[in-house]
Amino acid sequence: MASKRSARGAHTPYSMPELSELYGRPPYEYRDTKQLLVTFRTDPKVLRKLVPAPLVADKSGNMFVAISEFFTSGFGHYHEINMSALATFKGRPVNYGLYLILDNDIATAGGREIWGFPKKMGRVALETRDGIMRGTVERGGIQLVEAAVQLKTFGSADDLAGSAEYVSRKLIPSVSNDAPPEVFQLTSTTLTNIEIREVHKGPATLRFGLSPADRFADIPIEEVTGGFYYHTDFTLEDGVVVHDYLA
Repeated sequence: MASKRSARGAHTPYSMPELSELYGRPPYEYRDTKQLLVTFRTDPKVLRKLVPAPLVADKSGNMFVAISEFFTSGFGHYHEINMSALATFKGRPVNYGLYLILDNDIATAGGREIWGFPKKMGRVALETRDGIMRGTVERGGIQLVEAAVQLKTFGSADDLAGSAEYVSRKLIPSVSNDAPPEVFQLTSTTLTNIEIREVHKGPATLRFGLSPADRFADIPIEEVTGGFYYHTDFTLEDGVVVHDYLA
């Protein structure tokens, strides 16, 4: 018995709790993702305040909201909204995640702890009715986001061309109030093995609701520039630290 305890104690878990890890190591495979994508422009001055240096916010204020239903090899099944800003890092285009809400504790913890994705738990739904794909997001009984796309015509993967690199600001506070953060970095991960199919496109609408706790409405929607619904497969890899604010 003593030898078994020693062997078990020598194992370093990838995630907590040690008795039964919440999630394992990436990569994670995503299959038959259903995704509603609405692109829009906001006030460039607002975006510059939200995107941290050394990233450079898109000068035209371009952003997107993606509401998805995921089936994965590592996190299971969940729904998520990802609100990201277009930006550049050392001249290359990237997506900077501003706000993610989802309905799965494993994916919430893993996303925050591994990559630093700014995730919260909430309620996310996708539904199609009368030729319209609609996505909604709710926390605290308040509808924070309503996005909709009319499934008017078929498109192609070329309509969705953009960066597959996602950058996050990873912040882990110190256990001591008097100490700086334990981790304060920009991390980067690039989706791989992307396969896009069944692309629909059409007119789109986007609305942010008022909440004292989730301030989506602080970002003005000046113009909706595109609406898409599609299915996709991809691989979520591990990442790299591209900037360390504590160095």
